[in-house]
Amino acid sequence: MSIDPGSFRPLPLHDERAEAARAEAEALLVQANKMHEQAQTEAQQIRDEARSLRTRTLAEATHEANQIRAAAKAEIEVRQQRDDKLDVWAARAIIAGTVGLTASGEYALARMVGFDRTVAWLLPFVIDVYVIQAFRRHRDIVQAISLTVAANVTYHLADKGLFGVEAVKNRHEPQWWLIAMVASVASLILWRVHLMTAPPKPARERRKQRQEARQVPVPQPTTAPPVPAPAADSSTAKTTVNSEPQEPPTGGDKKRQEPPAKKAPAVDKKPAQPRRQNTARSTAKKTANKRRSLDEWATDAGPVFHAEFARLRRNPTATEFATAISKAGLGKVSDSTAKNIRAEILDRTPLPELDDTQ
Repeated sequence: MSIDPGSFRPLPLHDERAEAARAEAEALLVQANKMHEQAQTEAQQIRDEARSLRTRTLAEATHEANQIRAAAKAEIEVRQQRDDKLDVWAARAIIAGTVGLTASGEYALARMVGFDRTVAWLLPFVIDVYVIQAFRRHRDIVQAISLTVAANVTYHLADKGLFGVEAVKNRHEPQWWLIAMVASVASLILWRVHLMTAPPKPARERRKQRQEARQVPVPQPTTAPPVPAPAADSSTAKTTVNSEPQEPPTGGDKKRQEPPAKKAPAVDKKPAQPRRQNTARSTAKKTANKRRSLDEWATDAGPVFHAEFARLRRNPTATEFATAISKAGLGKVSDSTAKNIRAEILDRTPLPELDDTQ
């Protein structure tokens, strides 16, 4: 706080000592003001240094924290990559071991039923390729695994003389039906792989369009003209009234002496509108619940899948795709069926590229 030197009142004394004292007081006052300003300047410098120190400390702490987070993220990514590689190689090792183990039994089964050594290895080859294709397309998985299990179980039981063989001169010879079953495996696999990889036929598409055109309900008029009652109804009603037994009239009851009143002819009411709505609803329900092949599912649910892909901006999961199919009125499907439909759609058409600017 500065003090104005002019605020002092002149002393009433006029001697030299009073003047000297006043001059000394004014000098002290000027010196005090200078000290006050110097103290304010030093305090401001201290505050500025404190703010600068705080800013540098926060910046250094933030930089160290970012480095720690980056190092932790990099370590997590390295571990994730190592785990992913381990999972991939573990799966490959399991597949290789399974293929080798099952192929030995399938090869021995082919040799048992009479295949030559030069072609017997083709039986495990086609079976294993069929299994890999089934897993890749998410179709015929149960059939492929069941085929490998059946082939190996059949060989080991037949090798011990417990199934499909008969003893001939101290040897186990396969019976005719076992030979027929093993010989037809390759043809059955060829048929299943053709169904998995073949594109839809145009004739099937045209037949499907004709069926959908027949299932579309025909619009009906909103109002219907009244229909007069048939003559047979009035005559029947008259006959019914006349055929009823009548009591003999009495003098005290005049109401019974009066002839019965004729009933008004019945008029048919207009057809109820809810019945037509129920008919359309039942038709839509039958359309949704009809059985479709996988090719038909891929054709019907293709627009639904692409709409979900555009909305989610990613490949929809099996549950999301099944929910979208149900909302589209195509019927309720399980997650596994939705996964098979999704795989068939992806095999037919590739996914469009997403626009990152949206």
